[in-house]
Amino acid sequence: MVSRERLAEYLQTFLPMFYKKLMKGITLPGVTKQQLWLLYLIENHDEKPMSFYSEKMMIPKSNLTSIADKLIEDGLIERAYDPKDRRIILLKITDKGKLFINDCREKTKKAIFQKLENLDDKDVDRLNEIFEEMKNIFKKLEQ
Repeated sequence: MVSRERLAEYLQTFLPMFYKKLMKGITLPGVTKQQLWLLYLIENHDEKPMSFYSEKMMIPKSNLTSIADKLIEDGLIERAYDPKDRRIILLKITDKGKLFINDCREKTKKAIFQKLENLDDKDVDRLNEIFEEMKNIFKKLEQ
């Protein structure tokens, strides 16, 4: 139990540190972090109801509507109706949205790559090993 508590504490401190060291300062013009997060969610869970995305983002559906409206206005996502129940609005990514996400990934990857240039090859290799291990362990959480 003690080691699980310690792991929970590490995870709580790791994510903010990860953001601060690698993600802070990376800006993507024309989109807020919440809009980008919604776009990523829709890309991974295409054509789900608005309530699904508001739950994933932990925000009220009314807030999600304004975030989605901006992405719709920009042509990155679109609304669709559930064929089984037309009262349910689904969000769907557009081809323009897919291109936008790919562009964001490339820009983010380049910015992170520049920050990683401060590490020597040994540190980079070790981090790759650690992240591969973490990926394999986290797959067990899905089961």
